[in-house]
Amino acid sequence: MKKFVLFFAVLISAELFAAMGLKGKFDWSADGVKQLVPAVRYVKLECQSPRIMKIVAVRVDLTDKKLRFQMTPRAKDWGNPMPGFEKRYVIRTERKTCRRFLEEYVAKGENMVLCVNGTPWSPWQDPWNHPYADNQGLLIDNGVLVSPSRNRPGLIIKKDGSADFATLKKNADVSHIRHAISGFSTVLAKGVVVDKRDTRYAPRTGYGLSADRKTLYILVVDGRQPLYSMGMSTQELGEFLLYLGASDGLNMDGGGSTTLIIRDEKGVQKLNHYIGGRERTIGGSMGLIYDK
Repeated sequence: MKKFVLFFAVLISAELFAAMGLKGKFDWSADGVKQLVPAVRYVKLECQSPRIMKIVAVRVDLTDKKLRFQMTPRAKDWGNPMPGFEKRYVIRTERKTCRRFLEEYVAKGENMVLCVNGTPWSPWQDPWNHPYADNQGLLIDNGVLVSPSRNRPGLIIKKDGSADFATLKKNADVSHIRHAISGFSTVLAKGVVVDKRDTRYAPRTGYGLSADRKTLYILVVDGRQPLYSMGMSTQELGEFLLYLGASDGLNMDGGGSTTLIIRDEKGVQKLNHYIGGRERTIGGSMGLIYDK
């Protein structure tokens, strides 16, 4: 029965959620749920109806003192005019794949076990391979401001270790924040789905927080691959974060940027399938480090 629940759970859609009779919350003790480290569990889900979808969901115990965050830091040439876009952008971060981001920290001796994409960024134009990024919204790494706020909601980890979602003004005081990473919009607020604007089925990355702010949820769904996975709308993203156990949720950067990488006893593995089969270099990632 538990295996059936894992398959049936992904039949959620904005129109069919009630009709499918899915009530309560996802069972994180069900068959198929794997433990990456004591603070992190994940599960792969898939369905054929109402359309093909491949989904990976992660639950993170924020009360575990061995868990640490790592956001994309400042680029070496941070603050300098961006080559080719000197009048529009400055250098904030170096664009990297999630895999490279994780592997670089492992090479430094850090036990990074998971990396997921986060922020949108600029410039984004042909040939789409500029080495630097700007306009990520609020991005803070270990107390250092990487990118200022652009009035977008984001995940913040305070210096006291507590987590929350917030939309901060450009010149807001951020001295109490250790880490921050921004997305596009709020899709779930106090248990109510609030973003129903983007009805396109697309690859999505979502972050969610439990009402007590002790649990973080990460959701990635592949999309725009008709024979593999079609993706979700923003309303469905909110519905699914709610089902996983979140009270509040964010729509992060998605599309071809949607990426989830883990590192376990088998090595570094990708848990989702990128459009075109190639991992994109992105402007802002979030890594989870678990101290041994």
